[in-house]
Amino acid sequence: MQPLVRKRKQFMELRHLRYFEAVARLSHVTRAAAELHIAQPALSKQISQLEHELGVSLFDRVGRNVRLTESGEALLPHARAVLAQVEAARAEMAERVGLRRGRVSLGTTPTVGTKLLPKALAQFNQRYPGIELRLRESGVQTLLELLDTGMVDIAVVTLPVDDPDLTMVPILTEELVVAVWKNHRLADKGHVALADLQQEAWVMSPENYELRDATMEACQQAGFTPRVVLDGGEMDTLLRVVEAGVGIALMPQLAMQDVAGLVALHVSDQQLTRSLGLVWCGQRVASPAARACREFLVEQLHNEQTV
Repeated sequence: MQPLVRKRKQFMELRHLRYFEAVARLSHVTRAAAELHIAQPALSKQISQLEHELGVSLFDRVGRNVRLTESGEALLPHARAVLAQVEAARAEMAERVGLRRGRVSLGTTPTVGTKLLPKALAQFNQRYPGIELRLRESGVQTLLELLDTGMVDIAVVTLPVDDPDLTMVPILTEELVVAVWKNHRLADKGHVALADLQQEAWVMSPENYELRDATMEACQQAGFTPRVVLDGGEMDTLLRVVEAGVGIALMPQLAMQDVAGLVALHVSDQQLTRSLGLVWCGQRVASPAARACREFLVEQLHNEQTV
């Protein structure tokens, strides 16, 4: 008689959900492996184990990327809810040792991330060296989605935000200016009417960035549709393209700091500004680290209103 061999029953583990969420969010196994600090083959194996246990396929491969199957889309909100609960439990334990440990995920638009936050985050790190900061840079709509799913604790976005579940604290109002390269025919004017820029070549932010909408609305109010020669560049790319003389762009004045090859022209025929605010989900219990971070940033960024 053959000895009875009992097969080890596999159970879904927390790391499986964490791995699955990272691959789903990044749509790429290699990038997810880099973020998780594990080898790509090991990550692929863990995903395969999860699929085997659940009896479904979670991803379809599309070129070098992956996308969620219908089953994967159904699993994703459950995985994120579990991970958020685990993170809340971990944060509550950290509170008992006086915020010596913890983690905060902060979302921001690229300009704010490079120009406004570095000094404040350095000061926060000095006060709370044991709290790990995770920074996500994206457009406002993506940041609001990350807030809604709990993947971001706090975000700096353009106001107003039409969402009753979000708590908002204004931190800065700044002027929108026309960025031109230093040898542009208008560079020495100081001011310009937007209506006089109808024949200019324009460079534009991606479609999910609020700056693109602001540019289109301002140009339409001035009576024209901008002639776009470069579409979809991130902020730093757009600044370099304008600096190279390819076109002009509407920019927050904050973005123009420390860019020697550009000139900011004030718009004379419209009042163009943007307001920034710190937002978080008021319906969700924040971790102690997240509460400490948002209180610190509200105080520090209010004090940094020099623009």
